[in-house]
Amino acid sequence: MVQAAHPSHREALLARAREFPASPGVYLMKDAAGEVLYVGKAFNLRARVSSYFGAAPDERPQTEFLVRRVAALDYIVTATDKEAFLLENALIKKHRPRYNIRLRDDKTYLSLRIDPREQWPRLQMVRKRADDGALYFGPYTSSQAMRETFRTLLRIFPLCSCREKVRRNRTRPCLMYEMGMCCCPYYRQVDPAYYAQLVQDAILFLRGQRTEVVERLKQRMQEKSDRMEFEEAARIRDQIAAINLTVERQRIAVGPGVNRDVIAAVAEKGRWLALALIYRGGVVSDRREFDLPDIGQSEGDILRGVISQLYALPESIPDEVFLSSEPDDRETLEQWLAELRGRAVRLHVPQRGEGRSLMDLALQNARQRLRDRIESGRNLEAALGELSIRLRLPSPPEHIECFDISNIQGTLAVGAMVQFVGGLPNRSGYRLFKIRTVEGANDFAMMHEVLSRRYRRVIEAGRPLPDLILVDGGKGQLNAAAEAMKALGAPSAVLRAIAKSRVEAQEELPAGNGEATGPASEVRRTDERFFIPGQKNPVTFPPGSPALLLLQHIRDEAHRFAITYHKKLRRSRSLRSLLQEMPGVGEARKRALLRAFGSLERLRKASVEDIARVPGIPLMLARDLHRFLAESGK
Repeated sequence: MVQAAHPSHREALLARAREFPASPGVYLMKDAAGEVLYVGKAFNLRARVSSYFGAAPDERPQTEFLVRRVAALDYIVTATDKEAFLLENALIKKHRPRYNIRLRDDKTYLSLRIDPREQWPRLQMVRKRADDGALYFGPYTSSQAMRETFRTLLRIFPLCSCREKVRRNRTRPCLMYEMGMCCCPYYRQVDPAYYAQLVQDAILFLRGQRTEVVERLKQRMQEKSDRMEFEEAARIRDQIAAINLTVERQRIAVGPGVNRDVIAAVAEKGRWLALALIYRGGVVSDRREFDLPDIGQSEGDILRGVISQLYALPESIPDEVFLSSEPDDRETLEQWLAELRGRAVRLHVPQRGEGRSLMDLALQNARQRLRDRIESGRNLEAALGELSIRLRLPSPPEHIECFDISNIQGTLAVGAMVQFVGGLPNRSGYRLFKIRTVEGANDFAMMHEVLSRRYRRVIEAGRPLPDLILVDGGKGQLNAAAEAMKALGAPSAVLRAIAKSRVEAQEELPAGNGEATGPASEVRRTDERFFIPGQKNPVTFPPGSPALLLLQHIRDEAHRFAITYHKKLRRSRSLRSLLQEMPGVGEARKRALLRAFGSLERLRKASVEDIARVPGIPLMLARDLHRFLAESGK
C-alpha cells in the first residue's frame, strides 16, 4: 500500500499550484534536490496542476507515489498550446525526467551504415551515427531483428561487409563469400557497375521501396534474357524470389508500398505501455515500446509523448499514423510533424476495416507485453526481497550503486560505477573515474578514492545515498569503502561486497579400505561470497536464485563498464607513446593528432591527405608520419 502524502505537504503544493496562471504552458515537478521528476503540458496550468493535490486527489497509487516525492513546482507560460508542446518536448529531452515517456539514446541501438562514396561500399552494423555523409538505416531496437535484416540483405545483395583492415590484407575469399553473401571485390575481379547496382538496390530495399526494387530487377532480368545471358538472368530471378519470400514472411495485412505507424497504449496495474508497430513498404520493419508508471495521465497524454519522442528525425515520419485514442492536441501534432517532414502527415483513430484490424493487433501485442513486464517486475520484486533478507538490509533496495576497479599492475587505473533502479540499469546514472591519488597496484586505496569522490558530491548536494552500495572484491575492498564513508560523515551507509567464485583443489576422500578412489585431488569452484561489515563469515546464495542472478548482473555490468574505459585509455596511450617516438611531432601536434584520430588504429588507416588536413601538420610531415606508421605496424 502506498502511504499518502502528509496533509500539510499536500496543502503547501496545492497553494503553490493555485498561484499558477490559468494560461497555456509547461509545468515542472521537482524533488528536494532540484531534480526534475515530471514535465507536463497544460492548456490551463492552474487547473491541471491543482488536480494533483486537490480535495479529491487522484486515487491511482502511482499518482500518490509521485506526489510524495514532489518538493517544488515550477511553470513556464507560453503564448499558444503548440508552443507549450514544443517546450515540453525540449524540456523532456534536456532533463530526462523519471516519470515522462522518453526514448533511450540511439547509441544503445544498432543501425545499418553504408557509404555510397566508397570504391566498394560495404554494409556495416554500428551503434553510433556520425555526421560523415554516409547513409544510416534504423536504429533497430531489437538487435536480433537487425541482424536478421543484415543477413537477409546480404543473401539478396551480396555486398562486402568485411572490416577495412581485413579487406586490405585479403589473400583468400572470406567466409561470407563461401556462403554466397559477399561478392568479395577485394579478392576477385568484380564489375564496378554491377556492384554499384547492388548498392543502389540495397539502399532502396532498406528504405522500404521493395516494389520498385523488384520492378528494376525484372527489367534487368528481361534485358539479360534478351541478350541470351541466361546465367545472369537466373541469378536476378533468384534475387526477385528472395525479396518476395522476405516480404511474404513479414507481411501483416498491409498493402504494398504503405508507410504507416500504428501506436497503441494500454494501462494495467499502475503502469502504461505504448507500443508502436513501424510499417515501411507494407511490412513491419521495427517495433518500439514505451513503459512508465501511471501517474494520472490520459491515453491521449501518453500518445502525445510517444509521438514527440518517436519522430525526432524527419526521415522517421511516415505518411500516416494510426492511434488507439485521439490526443486533445491532434491538430498541433499534425502541424509539427508536417513542418518537420515537409509534407502533410495524418493522425487517425481507425474505426473499421484494415486500419481497425491493425490497431487490434497492436493493442493485443501491447497488452501481452505489458503483462510480461508486470510479471517480470514481480520477479524483480521477489529477487530484491530475497536480496534484502540474505544481505540483512533494512528494506528491499530500490536504488543500488556498484563499483569496480580496473588496472594493470597499477597503471591506467580507473574506477566505474553503475546504477540500478528498481532492479534495472539506469545508464544515465553511470559514472567513470580516472584514479588520481594512488600510485602502484593498490585496489583498496583506489576503491577508497572512488567512493570518496562519488559520495562527497552526493552529500554536498543534499541527495540521499543509495539503498545499497556494492563493491566488487572481498573484505579489503569493503573495509576501504567503509573507511571512505566514515570519513565523509556517513558511517551508516549500507555497504556490501561481492567476491567472485574461485577455483580450489579438494582432496579426494579415501574409500572404506583406506585406498584413494581417484586422483590425489580434484578441482571445484566455490560459491560467490558476499561480505557484510562486522560479520566474520560471508553470505552465499543458492545457485541460480533470482537474487544471485541479479547481483551477478549488476557486478558484471560494473566490470564491463570499467574494462571498456580501461581499454580506451590503453588505446589512447598506445597512440601517444608512438607519437613520442616520431621526429618532428611536438606536444601541440601530438594533441592535434589525438583530437583528430583518437586511436592508433584510426591513425594507421588514415591517408597522407587525411593526416595533412590536421591543423599544424604540413604535407611533408604527413608523408613522413604515414611512412613511419606503416613501418612500425609491420
